[in-house]
Amino acid sequence: MNYEKIGWKDHISERPGTFKEIQNPDGTVTHVPEEGEILQEGTPVSANNLNYMDEGIYNANKQAKTNKEDITSLAVEVAILKNASLNNFTHNIFMVNFETLDSVELVHGVWDEVGKRVVI
Repeated sequence: MNYEKIGWKDHISERPGTFKEIQNPDGTVTHVPEEGEILQEGTPVSANNLNYMDEGIYNANKQAKTNKEDITSLAVEVAILKNASLNNFTHNIFMVNFETLDSVELVHGVWDEVGKRVVI
């Protein structure tokens, strides 16, 4: 689902922040806006509009995280393939993603911390 912008507008009036006081029978006061001519009706700041933005930001952040993980994974694979082809090891390549495992026991080979790879 594509996120569609709300298109926020400022509320512009002849006399912003101006109110008329009305005395209530119970001794309280009611403030009624008396802004004069409304030049532009503003976009309401409401839970509905703010939650819509909140959801859009959340989804964009979640997608950005997924994209980052995918790009990192692809960068590692490209580096492995590039290194293998430059060193003429094109027939001895295999890739395994260990991220979903709790632990890995390395029986043969050496863990290359810089290259993030096992060298056998």
